Amino acid sequence: MVDLLQILQDLVSNPIVFFLLVFLFSIAVAIILPIPIEVALVFALAGGTALFTAALLAVASGKAVGAWLVFLLGVKVEGAIHRWSTRSKVFAKILVALEKFVRWTGAFGLYVLLSIPFMSDTAVLYFYALFNKNGKAIDQRNFILTNFLAGISRVAAFFILAIVFLGLPPGC
Repeated sequence: MVDLLQILQDLVSNPIVFFLLVFLFSIAVAIILPIPIEVALVFALAGGTALFTAALLAVASGKAVGAWLVFLLGVKVEGAIHRWSTRSKVFAKILVALEKFVRWTGAFGLYVLLSIPFMSDTAVLYFYALFNKNGKAIDQRNFILTNFLAGISRVAAFFILAIVFLGLPPGC
């Protein structure tokens, strides 16, 4: 009988295969999976510099691609949200407050929230994409760049936490 754990270990020990798997997983996490990306990063803890680098680039790139897709969806859906808000004064006030929050915190707020290890990217991305009035509070380029940079920060923070709390430097 085939040992699934051994197959998985063989797959993630190859930096190129690991990059592709984590890249696709990062896109899925950004768009539909409300789970933290750190689930995939656990495999890179014992992989040394090559897997750490692959994880860093895969997460940052995957988050950027996923953010781009969520941004485009947010721009398309925003009109419907505004039309719906005209039906309820309470919802209209909430919508204005949420848009004000996104405008006030901007790319910095998005960066901080996405840099927190174990935070759900999906909820944060949709929040900032849907309440980004006309895509102007954070333009598309800054939205994508912020996600890329937050991906780098998040992977680095995860590995620092692993070193501090588990006593495991990457590669051990």
